[in-house]
Amino acid sequence: MPNTTKPNTTKIVFIGAGSAAFGLSLFQDLFSTTELAGSTLTLVDTNQEALDRMAALADVLNRHGNAGLTIEKTTDRKAALQGAGFVLCAIAIDRNRLWRLDFDVPKKHGIRHTLGENGGPGGLFFTLRTLPLIVDIARDVEAICPDALFINLSNPESRIVLGLSRCTGVKTLGLCHGIFLARWFICQILGMAEKEVDVWGAGLNHFQWLTAIREKATGRDLYPLLREREATHDPSFTPLARRLFHAFGLWVTPSDDHTGEFLPYGWEAGEHGFDFRHDEEGRVILRDLMDG
Repeated sequence: MPNTTKPNTTKIVFIGAGSAAFGLSLFQDLFSTTELAGSTLTLVDTNQEALDRMAALADVLNRHGNAGLTIEKTTDRKAALQGAGFVLCAIAIDRNRLWRLDFDVPKKHGIRHTLGENGGPGGLFFTLRTLPLIVDIARDVEAICPDALFINLSNPESRIVLGLSRCTGVKTLGLCHGIFLARWFICQILGMAEKEVDVWGAGLNHFQWLTAIREKATGRDLYPLLREREATHDPSFTPLARRLFHAFGLWVTPSDDHTGEFLPYGWEAGEHGFDFRHDEEGRVILRDLMDG
């Protein structure tokens, strides 16, 4: 019989594609599958240098991964949105400099917190400067491609998605890689490779409960083994998640610092904040590698 499968003509617009953090994570997802073959990926950023760098990387990954996407780039957001079926958004305003203030200023006034990004006063500050810009983008989506699914990856994730649901009519979904970070923690306790373990979760971004942990090859429930091995594991390892695990019987994602933002006693997991220095050093190394 003849192949009647229609070619994939989906247009995916990635706003904030110059991001050194979320850009790489999304590229890993987009170019590690052939299911999107035939789609057009339009990369958008206001920083031309960062956009050019990430577009060059996208071309390499697309070829070597045989992903079969058509890669475009532009600084013109409205032009990019024409015909879009999916809009990915990963943006921040002067991210590290202002986020550091979100953490340091409340702490100076006696607020005890872990990150100052998604919860507490810091999360509020982060939201107040980020949400207006994302709403502007969403308004463009409403006007230009109203049927597109708006996939937000910008923090503060849960607050941004709540704001979009209240202030706009776009179809919105919030995504985060955090659930897989939780899998890493679990696998350290289980003594298993991440590729051997499947996890399912439900809840808010940065505060999901793993409803199931299973061995990928057999479907075996790994919660009994986790409870057994956790009892003798190093007590200094991810203590907040384990305190909640003992109280509720399920593992919480994604990590103590993110989870701690949703709890009044979350600071007990540590008040060191985000490692801005390491992050900046990593960005420099990444730029040098990509430019070299």
